Amino acid sequence: MTAFADAFHELRIGWRRRTTYAFAAFAIAALAPLAFGEARTADLAGGLYLACAAVGLAFAVGVAGLPSLAQGAFVAVGAVVAAHLLAAGIPLPLAAVAGGLGGSSAGGLVGYAFARLPRAGFAAATWIVSWLVAFMLQSITWFLGGSEGVVVGGGPTASGHYELALALTGLAALGYLALARSPIGLRLAAARDREAAAAALGVPVLRLRVVAVAASGAVAGVAGAFAVQLAGVGDATQYGPFLSFRLFVVVLVGGALAPLGAPAGILVLGVLSVAADFVGRLENVAAARAHTLLTAIMLLGIVSLGWEGIVRAPKRRRRAGPGSGPDRARPATLEARALGKAFGNVVAAQDVAVGIAPGRITALVGPNGSGKTTVLRMLAGTIEPDEGSVVVAHGSVARTLQATAVFPTLTPLEHVLVASAGRRSRAGLVRSLFSTPQARAEDAAYVAHARAVLDRFGVLHDVPAGELPVTDQRALMIAAAYATGASVLLVDEPTAGASTVEAARMTGLLRSLRDEGLALLVVEHNLGVVRRLADRVVVLDAGRVIADGTPDAVAADDAVRAAYLGRRSF
Repeated sequence: MTAFADAFHELRIGWRRRTTYAFAAFAIAALAPLAFGEARTADLAGGLYLACAAVGLAFAVGVAGLPSLAQGAFVAVGAVVAAHLLAAGIPLPLAAVAGGLGGSSAGGLVGYAFARLPRAGFAAATWIVSWLVAFMLQSITWFLGGSEGVVVGGGPTASGHYELALALTGLAALGYLALARSPIGLRLAAARDREAAAAALGVPVLRLRVVAVAASGAVAGVAGAFAVQLAGVGDATQYGPFLSFRLFVVVLVGGALAPLGAPAGILVLGVLSVAADFVGRLENVAAARAHTLLTAIMLLGIVSLGWEGIVRAPKRRRRAGPGSGPDRARPATLEARALGKAFGNVVAAQDVAVGIAPGRITALVGPNGSGKTTVLRMLAGTIEPDEGSVVVAHGSVARTLQATAVFPTLTPLEHVLVASAGRRSRAGLVRSLFSTPQARAEDAAYVAHARAVLDRFGVLHDVPAGELPVTDQRALMIAAAYATGASVLLVDEPTAGASTVEAARMTGLLRSLRDEGLALLVVEHNLGVVRRLADRVVVLDAGRVIADGTPDAVAADDAVRAAYLGRRSF
């Protein structure tokens, strides 16, 4: 208990220290206008608006794992919308809201169009979007009034804008923190680490990624709206594609996994600009060239050294409270009828019938290439069968992957919370941003339930999952599938690579789930485990079911011996 108390005290002191540093930094920043004139204060306000946009980008890059190079385009959309409204006499707050909606809409469209792409493809596609938006702004004079721009008058002074920018950046950082720690943020982080494993746990990967890019665009749009009012004119030349690149560099330098990383990155680039002016005077070269050279050197260092940013991600703590999570659905059955699937000219499954009953373990076995994985994916709903149907009565299905597929940056506790997030009533975007007492109580109940699940499966709670032994990682993925609340579990090779002792532990865990009334389908190559574990065995060969019965009956089947077992006994 003393060690636990000391660790808790250390975490609490660390949190208070980080909070104190953050408030001190904002307090010092709030006094900056006293040391500068209006012109310099306006420059500082403009930098803070960019920092605000970069905070939104950091969420997309760091939490969702989407390297967007279109954040400058979302800033431009917000600026265009706000510029026209401000020119028409609409108050700045309403124009800023409209700019945020414009940026969010643009982000949602970009996310929906490109979130399916791999990361390199997403970066390339969003970079092209930045060029297209810049081209449209400069070619279609209606957007920003051609060479003269759209003039917007009135608004706060430079000092007033600075205070607004500082407050806006602080709010964006708090929003980042709230979302990153919410069910949405955890599920995005899981999809960032291993997309297939997250999808197997019921994470709606595409939808959440669209939400992440839309939220990033909303922050950029609001920042663009305030920035265009500060400038007094909407000028297309301010929103070239390299604005997006600059914001991306800011996030890389400051750190994408921390809410204050983007402001730190803006500060570094400001210092770099001053250094470039100094180097330019010494070497008699243009300051812009010196700035480009210094930025390139810094980026090379970031890439080569694996730099994670000036501001690192804070350690995460989850507080448990009373409660054990929601009840599981009543026992379910799964029945597959005449399943067929072909990939081109290769028939992977043909006329496959499998039934999975509550309180029973069905083993699916067969030689390599017999179609087990294809059948498993059809049962899980990952792929659609060409023929036949899968019927699940009174419940849902969860699946574990064949490979050890934990999310390496998340703790086991967060794995279980990711899995259970789909069952929560308060997991939406707005509720994640504005936590209520009811939502906090539900959070505590789910944390308590998650810890109980991990204790049952014998897995540590708060270490990075990538550091667990392989057997514990497999147990963790089964625990996560169990935490989804599904009544049918599809478990792929739970004892692969396990020792005799580890295999016995896994067998005991699966039996306990069967005794609880769950329906289990286990794909397993260890025939000794199959015989000790399964109530029923289905044997595949060349995509067809060649035997279906008890382990003893299947072991005595001549067709099974010829196709799968050879001369070995079952």
